[in-house]
Amino acid sequence: MTIPKELRDDLQIEEGTTFTVVREGSDIRLVRNLPELQTLSAGKSREEWGEKAFRDAGDATFGGR
Repeated sequence: MTIPKELRDDLQIEEGTTFTVVREGSDIRLVRNLPELQTLSAGKSREEWGEKAFRDAGDATFGGR
């Protein structure tokens, strides 16, 4: 299946992106498979980072929601 370049560029779909095909009644929907998220710690332990760094990470990422 070919996705038009303009749409790929707009949705930031790169070569090698994989999708799951989902049937919804008589429609077909493509769902982009996202890569697994990884936790990065720069080689430091939780103790080295301290509790405040981990507590504030959620606020920084999600705006305190």
